[in-house]
Amino acid sequence: MSNNIAQIRKAAGMSQTDLADAIGTTLNNLGKLERGDRRLNQDWIMKISAALGVSPEAIIAANYDSNEAGSRQDRVIVTRDETDELEIQQWDIAYGMGAGGYLDIPVTGETYRFSESWIRQFTRAPASKLFFATGTGDSMSPTILDSDIVLIDTSEHEVRMADRIWAAAYGQAGIIKRLRPMPNGSVKIMSDNQSVPPETAYDGELHVVGRVVAIVRKM
Repeated sequence: MSNNIAQIRKAAGMSQTDLADAIGTTLNNLGKLERGDRRLNQDWIMKISAALGVSPEAIIAANYDSNEAGSRQDRVIVTRDETDELEIQQWDIAYGMGAGGYLDIPVTGETYRFSESWIRQFTRAPASKLFFATGTGDSMSPTILDSDIVLIDTSEHEVRMADRIWAAAYGQAGIIKRLRPMPNGSVKIMSDNQSVPPETAYDGELHVVGRVVAIVRKM
């Protein structure tokens, strides 16, 4: 699929290496995305538009004005010291990735500030719909490890695409699992740890809180 990545990147004064580093990919992969040799899905569009400081629509617009890219060049380089920040709450509750933490405890926590450009790599939801939580257990290993921080987008709460990772309440326990809607109306609950067998939730047993859109790992 044709796109405007190279045009906007050049107008913004960025090299392929700069953009590849900004979106966390290889130079070879970025080249494929620019040429249309690799499918440009929504996640790539959001990451690239945030790094270039343009709207997602500009990436794939048929008649894109390169002057727009040049006028937004001052937004390309993003640092944590800039004023484009969002306040996001970190909930004290620990969503279980195994035995689970129970949901009948107060949901309170501190508020942290993050670069809006960084957050927009993962979601366009307003800050009021986002929160951070800590996973516990190893059932989602190696994708999510014990004590990893996950960013949850509560504006997404309908499981329309199979096998994405969601935060949910199953019975009285908070869980982070891959969910797959089944033809009979049930939802298959799956772990990335192959030693943990899947479960199936039926009507009223599963309440989706939001989709896990990012994982933050302490090094």
